[in-house]
Amino acid sequence: QLLGTMDDYVADYFDHPKLKQVTQYSLVFLGGAPSNTPALYNMMSHVDFNLGVHYPENGMRSVVDACVDLGEQMGVDYVTNAEVSEIVNRKKGFLVENSAGDIRADYVVSDADYAHTEQELLPKHERQYDADYWDARTYAPSAFLMYMGVEGDVEPLEHHTLVLPTDWEGHFEQIFDDPAWPEDPAYYLCVPSKTDDDVAPEGHSNLFALVPVAPGLDDTEEVRTWYRDLLLDDIAENTGVDLRDRIVFEETFAVSEFADRYNSQQGTALGLAHTLRQTALLRPPHRSEACPGLYFTGSYTTPGIGVPMCLISGEHTADALIEDMQA
Repeated sequence: QLLGTMDDYVADYFDHPKLKQVTQYSLVFLGGAPSNTPALYNMMSHVDFNLGVHYPENGMRSVVDACVDLGEQMGVDYVTNAEVSEIVNRKKGFLVENSAGDIRADYVVSDADYAHTEQELLPKHERQYDADYWDARTYAPSAFLMYMGVEGDVEPLEHHTLVLPTDWEGHFEQIFDDPAWPEDPAYYLCVPSKTDDDVAPEGHSNLFALVPVAPGLDDTEEVRTWYRDLLLDDIAENTGVDLRDRIVFEETFAVSEFADRYNSQQGTALGLAHTLRQTALLRPPHRSEACPGLYFTGSYTTPGIGVPMCLISGEHTADALIEDMQA
């Protein structure tokens, strides 16, 4: 099914609210809600329940390290901590102005935030979309992330734990309809030390909590402290695991960090939500239609949100670039 929503599709098979939630919560990681995500994405349940979820040896960072190693083997020169200020299209190639020194290139591929690249790095006549287009998009949630190292174990938490209130519609409304910090949140807990002994010292546990929140929320220190306390109380109440007096390391990452560190639109953690009007060919293209030689990759393009999807997007962009070079 493509035109119906996941809400309607799941209701054809399940009546119990918890069963519905278990089959729908993965939509959060596609940037959507059951009410605005096409039923096409029920394929995520196949991935979760039939294919299974896999943990990369040595953690998610190993995926990044593997990509870097492969690039270096193929002759890639990485320049880090160099903020790009402008992409200049010249008669012969491009000039990429950045804080580490300008770079001349025949082609440019941007995996930065698509809206940021177009609105901040390109002149108006080389933008495919205007500000009104980006303002009208439905953005995927941002997140309140709380990373913790704690003394002792965290039984009965598993590597993956979902904490879902019986009535979760209010949380989705506070993400997509009436932006606010959810006081009765649905959230995800991850304890990688349940699987990987190397991510925490002996006698300790490593975990993080992820609460989807609306992009653009104000996250001052006062707000973050309040929400941190609310979340710890909620974890204790709903899982029986009291972490508060056992925390030896703690760090939060929220809306402002996504905006500042990644230049993400409104501080979204994921890009464009997978709504019906932002699915498949209705997502922004890999090739710039206004600036020949400029390409885009990442979660704004097809196939969309998620680490595997972004890697596939990179393959699509590479194929497009090679095709154009050979034309």
